[in-house]
Amino acid sequence: MKAMFKLIRFFAGNERGTATIEFVIAFPFMMTLIFATFDSGLMMSKYVVLENALDRVVRDVRLNGVADGESGHTYFKNEVCAIATLIKDCETNLFVEMSPINTSGSFAPSGSATCIDRSSEGTPAVSFAAGAQNDIVYIRACLVVDRYFPTALSGIFAVDDSGGVLLVADSAYVVEPL
Repeated sequence: MKAMFKLIRFFAGNERGTATIEFVIAFPFMMTLIFATFDSGLMMSKYVVLENALDRVVRDVRLNGVADGESGHTYFKNEVCAIATLIKDCETNLFVEMSPINTSGSFAPSGSATCIDRSSEGTPAVSFAAGAQNDIVYIRACLVVDRYFPTALSGIFAVDDSGGVLLVADSAYVVEPL
């Protein structure tokens, strides 16, 4: 028993390795914070690119209209993806919905944005109405992107069943008379 107390006293008085204990405790938290910051920055960059691309396409449509013979959904999707070069696989992961706003009452967009479900083969069915002359049109684009560090603070972003982050951008414009 006396030898055991002597051994405990020896280890209690020895300060070698204390920096290692600090490192082992602090390192995982610091690395998680660094990875989460990097991942959040990349997600924010993609969101800003998506928002900018949608605004530029809406401005172009407001001034020039949609090209003849082209579907509005396909046009918006192709144009947004052409501008948003930072986003990989934009055409397969972007979904655009569009609806005219009734100006006689109040307007509230539907609860959540409709996004591509990468875990299934089908495409969501949402009406795409470009609107008539002088209509106010609400447009919402949902992009599903992958995270670079999916385990670093995973509760920050809204994710779908496939683990992709949902980035939603919206805008509105008036269909000008011709």
